[in-house]
Amino acid sequence: MKKNVLLFMFVFAVYSVYAQTETYKSGSLLWKISGKDLPKPSYLLGTFHLKSGEYLDSIPGAKTALQSCEQIVGELNMSDMTGLQMQLQQAMLMTPDTTYKMLYSDEDYLFVNAEITSFMGAGLNQIGMLKPAAIQLAIITFAYTQYFPEMNPANTLDIRIQAEAIKEQKPVLSLETVEDQIYALFGVMNLQRQADVLLCSLKNLNHLLDLIPEQINDYDRGNLNHLYEQLEIDDICPSTPQETDALNKDRNNTWMQKLPDMMKEKSSFIAVGALHLAGKDGLLNLLEKSGYDVEVEN
Repeated sequence: MKKNVLLFMFVFAVYSVYAQTETYKSGSLLWKISGKDLPKPSYLLGTFHLKSGEYLDSIPGAKTALQSCEQIVGELNMSDMTGLQMQLQQAMLMTPDTTYKMLYSDEDYLFVNAEITSFMGAGLNQIGMLKPAAIQLAIITFAYTQYFPEMNPANTLDIRIQAEAIKEQKPVLSLETVEDQIYALFGVMNLQRQADVLLCSLKNLNHLLDLIPEQINDYDRGNLNHLYEQLEIDDICPSTPQETDALNKDRNNTWMQKLPDMMKEKSSFIAVGALHLAGKDGLLNLLEKSGYDVEVEN
């Protein structure tokens, strides 16, 4: 279940991670990056894609850091939300030669149909045109939005940050394309594997839902290490190494090939899902290992 990218914002912070054997940077959502060859400091903010835009005002130092930077860097450039949504929606559709009755036994089909109908009010007859991973995204999105009743898909934290940049006529750069995120969501696992993960997640749904309040609390406190560790411990439906790497490690490594030049050219306010910051393969550790000074900003 933790292999989810939240539907409205296209990539939620990745939950498939390795267990930590060391203590990595934690305790804040906002970090200052300086030193090495940077003429000015840049800032790295871990976001929670379903948080409302107003949440930016509650993060110590975030607005000042945002205003001080010459450009904004996000996972995606969200200026064309309609186009992004159209691409994602197309990728979410099941291939025409496959049905859920081909992916599940009769017993499992009935179980999956009953569970998603109970939880979302729509069964496979209504949403069976979606890939299993897409249905899982919808379930997770629905579950989290119960804790964010004020959430407006047109004004989430990530969108607010980029909107502030556009208002001040600052450039907005992206670390990847929507095709990259579609691959991480739907390209790594084939349909049978997606169906198996969805089945496992539904069988453990109550336990997984019980974890959400603690995850939100960890985020609000900037407790990246605990969030990272708990999501590994509670991985009831384990990811394969390839799936884990595709969602987190590989993307972070790709971003690290782009961020140095971006930060050197212009001071950058970098806003990505919070779990991209955490752990051995997280951006905080990778930046520090690359020779930058990385410190809490508040």
